Amino acid sequence: MSSREYESPSVDAEILPKILVDWFYKHGRNFPWRDESGLNPYKILITEVLLQMTKAETVAKIWHEFFKAFPTIEELANSSEDRVLNIIRPLGLAYRAKRLIEIARQIVRDFNGVISSSLDELLRLRGVGPYVASAVLCFAYGEPQPIVDSNVMRMMNRFRGFTDEKTIREYLSKMIPKDHPREFNWALLDIAATICKPDEPNCVVCPLNQYCLKIELQTSKWRIMRKSIRKRVKVSLQPYSIRRRLTNK
Repeated sequence: MSSREYESPSVDAEILPKILVDWFYKHGRNFPWRDESGLNPYKILITEVLLQMTKAETVAKIWHEFFKAFPTIEELANSSEDRVLNIIRPLGLAYRAKRLIEIARQIVRDFNGVISSSLDELLRLRGVGPYVASAVLCFAYGEPQPIVDSNVMRMMNRFRGFTDEKTIREYLSKMIPKDHPREFNWALLDIAATICKPDEPNCVVCPLNQYCLKIELQTSKWRIMRKSIRKRVKVSLQPYSIRRRLTNK
């Protein structure tokens, strides 16, 4: 298959998962939340909130300190905002201290301290959207859920010309290997963040290079999908600034 040919999603599903999983084992980034001890639901949920609009390398610097201070969700729920803020201050976005405590208290109050493996229940948590909920299901529970952040959206636009999150999630859902869902998603996240960059993608080292259509970013067509959560929010396509979206991480 040449870089300008694209047969079908079924062909991609036969080829791409193994390429991505193999690439991750050789070149994937090493973070504490990817080790066995970091893959429990509590740590994954909190880590994903900390990663929002923040570089992974920055979060890694305070990760161990955070979970040493708050080893359980109950201890986080009972903490003061100042104590949480003191640890996460290097990350910026100070409002997250309050949000983390609110999420912890909601889980303790409504779910007996158990972080659910249900997408619907995860989406009920304050400040938790499809990305964080899917990350918990995949990384903590090993479910084959697509993980789509702004970098992956950009990468999928170049790779197959997709212009909305819903289509990308549907496409990736057909690709994720049930035996290696974490490695598949980590590979996509790493390639999108470190290789398929906004202005200067390093196509030469990308494992998907020969399969990529290399489509130019379609700025005017970018949309972000607002998810429907028990009819509280109607599903709609919202215009979204690609410039702002691409500089989130």
